Amino acid sequence: MTFRRVYHGWCIVLVAFVCHAVNTGLIFYAWSVFLTPLAAVFGGRGRVAGAYASMQLACAAYGIAIGRVVDRRGARPVEIAGAISLATGFLLLSRVRSLPGLYGCLAGPVALGSTCIGGLPNNAAVARWFVRKRGRALGFSTAGISAGGILFAPLAQFLIDRVGWRGAYALLGLTVAALVLPPVLAFMRRDPAELGLLPDGEPPPSSGNPGAGLAFFERERERSVRPQVAVREANFWLLAAAFGLTMAGLSSVLLYQIPLLRDRGMPADRAALVLGATAAMGVVGKLGFGALLDRFDQRRVAAACFSLQAAGVLLLWLGPTHSVPLLACYVVLYGYAMGGNATLQASLVGEAFGRLHYGAIAGRMAPLIVVAQAIGVPATGFVRDLTGRYDAALALVVAGALAATAIVLRVRLPSRLQEAPAST
Repeated sequence: MTFRRVYHGWCIVLVAFVCHAVNTGLIFYAWSVFLTPLAAVFGGRGRVAGAYASMQLACAAYGIAIGRVVDRRGARPVEIAGAISLATGFLLLSRVRSLPGLYGCLAGPVALGSTCIGGLPNNAAVARWFVRKRGRALGFSTAGISAGGILFAPLAQFLIDRVGWRGAYALLGLTVAALVLPPVLAFMRRDPAELGLLPDGEPPPSSGNPGAGLAFFERERERSVRPQVAVREANFWLLAAAFGLTMAGLSSVLLYQIPLLRDRGMPADRAALVLGATAAMGVVGKLGFGALLDRFDQRRVAAACFSLQAAGVLLLWLGPTHSVPLLACYVVLYGYAMGGNATLQASLVGEAFGRLHYGAIAGRMAPLIVVAQAIGVPATGFVRDLTGRYDAALALVVAGALAATAIVLRVRLPSRLQEAPAST
């Protein structure tokens, strides 16, 4: 009996899953848990949200350079440096004593580390290893984003309750290094050619058809858009606008979900569980939307995702929090849509511009999306500080998701890359 060797691209997916889980779980989901104790120490949610916004802006700035490095040298060295930087940043956060120090830690080592182990290098790596199966591969890898929320939001709350927020940051810093470095060192590789493979695990061309693999790469090279050209295309700006609007909404809702629920009378541990349930639905959403992306028009899939996001936030805004059925509907609708967002963004960039310059193009798009997040997150905090409620901010999130639905349908996508000729 012979066994077919597992395509190494799925090992890349596994590494990306772990990196996504650690990065987003600690930087994004766990922040909602840390927000209340940090606000008590540093003078209000708006000020602390401003520190988070500074981190997002720094991530955008780092992303421009890191995208080029990923295209030239691959994700492996970038992610090794990122794990060390993020772990160091968390250890420094455990010692910070002033608001400027908080800003410095978040905008410095934390932002650099987050960018280096986040979506930019991991999505670029997966995009290089997969073409026809890219939607499914990205669905599996980005499921780590939601898995991180399931694990790290409750874990952060558990640690804060027992050792305080400073002790929690110190322990989580050590966790970053322990979870990220081993799989990156063991499995991450630049692209299939480094191991003599073709994307998607296609068999190498046989002697009867020696030009099959070369022809495949030549067709792919022809459809890959260079970064300098991409930024002059309407697709670039349409995608940046659509995902800027949706990601600003996602960041604002998720980062303030626990404080919002606590403002409405929900205990902290139960609010953290609701956030974990939302993240769990995100896993389902990533896998579901990943499968849809390989079968249907990606623009229409994105429009459906954004519409579900608007419906979910509408329930959170207008529905009574004490109603378990309505809260469950919010978790299902919003969690599913939230899960699809990251998968859609990564896949649409690859579909619109090709895989060869994915890192540089995504790196140039990131600042535009992050600027939207950097505006939305602190604005939500200041709205709460001024009015005592989140209603106006939630209304804007709904409007932004509906606007993104209309925008993404205007994107023009090329025909899918033809399959490599079968070996004979």
